[in-house]
This record gives sequence, structure tokens and C-alpha cells, in this order.
Amino acid sequence: MAAKNWFVGIRTIDIRLIAAAGAALLLIGGVMWTIPTTPDSNSFTFDQPRRDFSSARPLEINKPVQGRIVDGSDADYYRFRSGSGGRVQIHVRNDSGTLIPALDIYDTTKKLIDEKLAADDSLLAQANTIYYIQISGQRSTTGPYTLIVNDSADSQ
Repeated sequence: MAAKNWFVGIRTIDIRLIAAAGAALLLIGGVMWTIPTTPDSNSFTFDQPRRDFSSARPLEINKPVQGRIVDGSDADYYRFRSGSGGRVQIHVRNDSGTLIPALDIYDTTKKLIDEKLAADDSLLAQANTIYYIQISGQRSTTGPYTLIVNDSADSQ
């Protein structure tokens, strides 16, 4: 008799409550399944030195530097000093089939002066000025890349 009353009690619950509880369980299960299997999750180390302006990695004009976007929240910061000024070409070579690079350029005061959802950009630089470059992956894409900054006189 007790089993029959329990079943009757379940049948009287609104189906929307059951659907909401099921959806919540699926969402929680999906998040718990996804988080531990992000790229390099077993050996992931948070690379603090390149995560902000204060410790941006220095670049030399015309010297390529390699980097890697390891997860969707990763962003690498670089700084370079313009020489005599003029047009500067910035190129991110995608070294993987998965990364879709995004490129942001900041001035000395760390104010955003240009952003590109592409791998190439150019900048009319003032003479002997420090600029910052931030590289990230669009839509949480990841992978290795090579960054190079050229003077316009050297890239022609």
C-alpha cells in the first residue's frame, strides 16, 4: 500500500518541475565533465609572467618570438619600443590549425588604441615610444603562434 501511495504522489508533481530538475542535473554534469578535460588540464600551470602589462614580455623589432594560448581565458602580453617612428607592421603567424588569433595594441598609458580580430595589424608609431600587444584566442581557441613586429622600411 505504501508503494502505491508513493507512486501516486510522484504522478501529481508538475512535469515542469521534473524537467527543471533533470535539466539542472544535466547542466551540472556537463560542467563537471568539461572542466577537468580542458587542454593540458593535467599539467596546466598558470603562466603569470605574461598575464598583465606590468610583466609584458619584451620584443625586439624584426625578431620573431613564439608563444602559446593554452585556454580560452589566456592572453599573452608583449611590449616593444618603436625606433625612429613611422609605420610598424605586426604579424601573428598561426602555428596550429586551431588558434584564431585576436590582436590588441595599447599605448604607453595602457590605453587600447587598436584591436583586430585578425593576425595582422599596422600602427603609425611615434618615435621612441613603448607599445603593448595583447594576443588572445577568439571564441576560446588555443594553440601556438609566432609574433613578429617589423618596421615598415624593413618589411618592404
